[in-house]
Amino acid sequence: MLNMRKILIWSLIASFAMTGSVVFATGGSEAEAGEDEPVELTVWFGRENFIPDDNFASFRAKYDNIIVNVDVIPLEQALTEASTALSAGKGPDILQTDSRRIPPLVQANLLQEIEAQLALWQKEDPASYNNISSSGWDHATHDGKRYGVAFSAGPFNHVYRLDWLEAAGLDAPTTWEELLDVARALNTDDHIGYSIRGANSTVWFSSHYMAMGGKYDENDVIQLDSEAGIYALGFYQTLVREGLVSPDVLAWGSGDMRAAFITGRAAQAPIGTNIFPSIQEELEYGVQWAAVPPLKREGAEDEYRYASLGWPHVVTSASEDLYEASLVLRYLAEHDNAMSIALRYQPTTIMSVWDDPAYIDVQPWARDFAEPLRNMTRTPPNLYITDMDEIILDALGEVMSDMNADPAEVAARYQLVLNDLF
Repeated sequence: MLNMRKILIWSLIASFAMTGSVVFATGGSEAEAGEDEPVELTVWFGRENFIPDDNFASFRAKYDNIIVNVDVIPLEQALTEASTALSAGKGPDILQTDSRRIPPLVQANLLQEIEAQLALWQKEDPASYNNISSSGWDHATHDGKRYGVAFSAGPFNHVYRLDWLEAAGLDAPTTWEELLDVARALNTDDHIGYSIRGANSTVWFSSHYMAMGGKYDENDVIQLDSEAGIYALGFYQTLVREGLVSPDVLAWGSGDMRAAFITGRAAQAPIGTNIFPSIQEELEYGVQWAAVPPLKREGAEDEYRYASLGWPHVVTSASEDLYEASLVLRYLAEHDNAMSIALRYQPTTIMSVWDDPAYIDVQPWARDFAEPLRNMTRTPPNLYITDMDEIILDALGEVMSDMNADPAEVAARYQLVLNDLF
């Protein structure tokens, strides 16, 4: 089955490479930006929330010869829809996607590297260029080539009911082992000790795995049969075995997991920073709830990594106006535009926002996360990311549904399937 998937993936890539309308322009210079000849660009955003509050008004006022068409294509559909549209010569000039899915787009020749345009940006507006954190560049890079910029990159964090811990005389956990102890102490008929979703998404598991010291091999394949992989599978199994999670956990999605914490039915949860404003509407930060980056595994503190997801804007093969496309990227990098998104949605890679008093006033946790955000690690991308995710979920589902399953045996068995991808 997996071999057939691999054949289909490479057939698809070959088809795109042969039939796609691939135009690689050299771009222009600052002087060209003032020309009156109209340029039309199409930008696909992965969520409406990623569109700045300004909605390109200031951009249009500055560059009246550049027409920007904005559309929203959900991130979950971006890879498929962009591939189909670009191969037909109708795709966007700039696409927002999940950074883990860049390799298939690159392999299909559907993206353009823009080092020349980035060099011009650095020369013409060094303050803006240097205001982007390393994470912003990392999430838009593949095999050493940059295809765009990620203006939003977010981790999953450990949130907990500070007031409940204080009432019980407990310290906030700093390790996964301590998290389990807190979950056991606060688990009651009315509250669950830890809120997680079922085996239906890998990004939360990957965040745990990397914080627990998990690594990926030279092909960016997760190592389930490593000490960290076995520990991670066992951690999830322990949560279910001891009843520290909802009895309906296998059917839970992200909404269920978040709602349990926000509505006071869970003591702890792994939640992205983008959800913090929603928590703050119900609970007061620093009084009723608190948050820290994912915890460390005892004995593996030096292997800890703060996993980050990124949603870069990348320049596609459809774009014939690379310099103008790079001006759109510069617009998205502007402080006010980046902050408008960060205030209500995802953390930004624009560093000046992190210390802005207006930002900190609205998001009181910002000071606590300013330094950790500078040290995030990109969750590795992969050409076979969809297949890899399915295999991980099968392994996770097995240990979460079968309390007699041996995590080490499960990890070894599924690792063979993962290795077969390459």
